[in-house]
Amino acid sequence: MARQPKLNWESGRGKWKVEYRGKKHRFDGGLGKSDREAKRQAESEWKRLKAELDHEAIRNKPHRLEYEAVIAEWNSVLTWSVDHGDEITAALARDKLQDLEERLGDRVPSPLCWADRFFAGPAPVEMNEDLKAEYVRQGFEPAQIVEGPVPFEQTLWKDRLEAQNRRTPEAGVDDTFMSNVEQFLSEKRTEVAAGQLSAARADTLRVHLDVVMKFTGRTTSVCKVDASTLSGFRNHLLQQITAGKFSNSYAHDILSSFKSFLRWLANNTDKLEHLPKNIEDKRMRIAKKKGETKVLEIPQVQEILKKATTRTKLYILLGLNCAMTQQDMSDLLPDEVDWTAGVITRKRSKTNKYDSVPTVSYPLWEPTFELLKKERSSSKERVLLTSNGKTLKTERLDSSNKIQKTDAVRSSIRRLAENADIDFTLKMLKKTSASLIRNNRDYQGLESLFLDHAPVSMADKHYTTVPQDLLNEAVLWLGDELGIKGVFKAQKQTVK
Repeated sequence: MARQPKLNWESGRGKWKVEYRGKKHRFDGGLGKSDREAKRQAESEWKRLKAELDHEAIRNKPHRLEYEAVIAEWNSVLTWSVDHGDEITAALARDKLQDLEERLGDRVPSPLCWADRFFAGPAPVEMNEDLKAEYVRQGFEPAQIVEGPVPFEQTLWKDRLEAQNRRTPEAGVDDTFMSNVEQFLSEKRTEVAAGQLSAARADTLRVHLDVVMKFTGRTTSVCKVDASTLSGFRNHLLQQITAGKFSNSYAHDILSSFKSFLRWLANNTDKLEHLPKNIEDKRMRIAKKKGETKVLEIPQVQEILKKATTRTKLYILLGLNCAMTQQDMSDLLPDEVDWTAGVITRKRSKTNKYDSVPTVSYPLWEPTFELLKKERSSSKERVLLTSNGKTLKTERLDSSNKIQKTDAVRSSIRRLAENADIDFTLKMLKKTSASLIRNNRDYQGLESLFLDHAPVSMADKHYTTVPQDLLNEAVLWLGDELGIKGVFKAQKQTVK
């Protein structure tokens, strides 16, 4: 993937600068490089300008209209092939569409050739001149060798597609995959606006269903989806895994999104009378590979704490001490903290709507509590905000329904990982703590409670009533095991 251009500080001019498509663009630097508000404004202006430049570049691309016409042609072929079970032609159409769309994405798309078109006629083949002379000497007409559809096949396909185009208005545009996917995603965007669904999940569904439509065809009728459609799509995903294009996990998630869309069609529209018979078949699944849990060694934990800034230290400690994610830190409320005893009591942001997930109290280690008090914002709604008073983590859908994110915690952790030369994420911190708890015989079985996961096993369900005293003991032991106090004590002595 091409590296995205970023703003760089131009000290001579006191401006933010970026070079893009052979031109330099500058933005106001405000009071200087450390003026975060000016940088945020510059980034916003650059994002808007880049979108305009990209749109203009696409409009002015050479051969754009020819590409769009040929892509539409192949889309029609794909739709007919899927509708009539012609898998060989459907596979050819998918490959052609992928190739054409990738080439159209190039800065300067190459001109279309004979092989790019479906209705291209026989391929021009130059005959060897020596052979031509021999044919003439023998008194024969030179043989003509051609490739591609013969005139009869072309006429047949034109008749097929014309008949298909006539049927489409009769059936109504509402029957197409494209129309119904848009309606489905529109409902998901409404759920995002109402706080019932995360923007990230809505965007993931959009990406997954785009993969589905590249397989089925965007103008194919959803009314014809059946068991063979689902089976064929699963086989297509398996082929992508074999080719190294998709991971097991990614293919699994795409298939799940497709099934969700089909259930929505059956339950909320009159387009699909019955779900495919094999939708609940265990053989219609794609298994995820269980990856090895990545954790940090204790010396690595101590090393990153030593090299972290004050605010990043707090992020690390909240991950280790309370199994917090970026979203948990962003959503932490003042009344969820006992500011006298040093205890955080809450459900994880991700699972707070589930009754089966217990509310857990985490006793804070002394350094965690001290930093939390020090970094506490004046807001009555959130304990932690950025230095500009902004929410730590945000997700929203822009006007094109693509996700826009900000994540101050993740950015801080990434910078520290680069500076410390230790590859780690916030997720690895909570997994490190959970792993240490699991490996201690006295606290085995508490790790799911520590992570505040919904109970799955009978042992987990036993902890729906939280054994708080035992968890307190485990969390305090964890701080000692990681050597947290020692790290901060040594740093204080160094400062003195």
